Amino acid sequence: MTTIDISSNSPRVLKRLVQTMSKAEGWALIRLAAPLTGLALVNMAMSVTDTLMTASFGTEALAAVAVGSDFYSIIFYLAVGCIGGLAPLYAAAHAAGDMEKLARLRTAGAFVCAALALPLCAILWNTPMVLRGLGIDPTLVEAGTGYVRAMAVTLIPMLAVGVLRTRLTAIERPGVMLRITLCAVPLNAVFNYALMYGAFGLPALGVTGAGVSSLVVGLLTLAALTREVRRAGDGGLGRVAISDVFEIFRIGIPIGIATLAEVGLYLGATIYAASLSVTDAAVHSVVIRLAGVSYAFYFGVQQAAMTRMARTDPLPDRRREVMGTSMAVGVAVAVWLCLSIIAIASPLANFMLGTSTPSAVSMATFAIAILAVTELFGPAGASAAGLLRGLKVTRPVMAYSLFGNWVVSAPLVLLMTKVFEWGVVGIWIAMATGTIVYSALCILALWQRARADPG
Repeated sequence: MTTIDISSNSPRVLKRLVQTMSKAEGWALIRLAAPLTGLALVNMAMSVTDTLMTASFGTEALAAVAVGSDFYSIIFYLAVGCIGGLAPLYAAAHAAGDMEKLARLRTAGAFVCAALALPLCAILWNTPMVLRGLGIDPTLVEAGTGYVRAMAVTLIPMLAVGVLRTRLTAIERPGVMLRITLCAVPLNAVFNYALMYGAFGLPALGVTGAGVSSLVVGLLTLAALTREVRRAGDGGLGRVAISDVFEIFRIGIPIGIATLAEVGLYLGATIYAASLSVTDAAVHSVVIRLAGVSYAFYFGVQQAAMTRMARTDPLPDRRREVMGTSMAVGVAVAVWLCLSIIAIASPLANFMLGTSTPSAVSMATFAIAILAVTELFGPAGASAAGLLRGLKVTRPVMAYSLFGNWVVSAPLVLLMTKVFEWGVVGIWIAMATGTIVYSALCILALWQRARADPG
């Protein structure tokens, strides 16, 4: 990992960062972060819709879709992270008004999308074989085969959507994406109903219909976004420049690995909690859903900070202003999330688990409180990570994510559950510790960057 040096100049650096905070920059950041946060929340709503509608086909169908969906998520987040390497390059070129480079980057983005989509689609198509190799019940694999193969094809338009979303974020037009995705939620429910249950004269495909519905909605979303980027004047391709493709991968692969490190830990924790007891699994399911909602705010702040920092590339003297303001917004979001989660901890635990044993409610309340403490650090760390990525510094952030999630959290999970026998509460203490370590490392790396910046 990158060596981090904290010297006696640190208080002076902090004072300068505070002095450079700008109200105008703060509003610009919030206007960008708010729709991005909304976009993440809406995407969660689509996932919840699929889960609720699949549950009506029985436990086996629900489990089959859950396993297939989690495997798809691993591949998807890795690929979208790689595509994310386009974001700082595109934002900088747009801020500089470099139309030739923007056209080249659009072509490079299409190349990256194609290079990822085809082989990853092939891997997902063979998900049943992979799951059988991992020892998953063959009956469960068979039940979800149609769904995962429909999702394999869905990956192709969804990665193209990822490229367009990256471009729209870079030119600070995320509201368009939010409006389109809001329309996609009811469409997804309607297509699920039609294809899963055989409504409107269509054949009843069961859980496979959920995958086909995702494909249809993905294609419609791609068509709508393509129309919007053209209306925004962001269309047209340029000459092929292999150097641009390599640069996107150079920046994006570490982002993909960092995202996968975090998502992988949370998916693994969900499976592990289920192996402990039914109560642990139930409590974890409540806390992980709440963590997913708070993560939407991390996502919005991080993407907005990255975009705003990347757009300073033609005006490096504005970097301190963006750094100070982004970190201030991150801290404000952190405090708000912490207080909000503490306020709802007991009512939410009682509402979700009130019919369970009193111990389950107590465990859930305690685990939610641990999540609240985590939120004091997470959004600020997300802001710092976004700012570093906006400066095209992605490998250290990847290293910090791997260290926090897999060197700190994963062993601590085993220690807390096997040695101390704290169950799901131990899982959340371990994951909170990893998040705090990751956030601290990102903040310290940004601090060092600010000290080295002559501005």
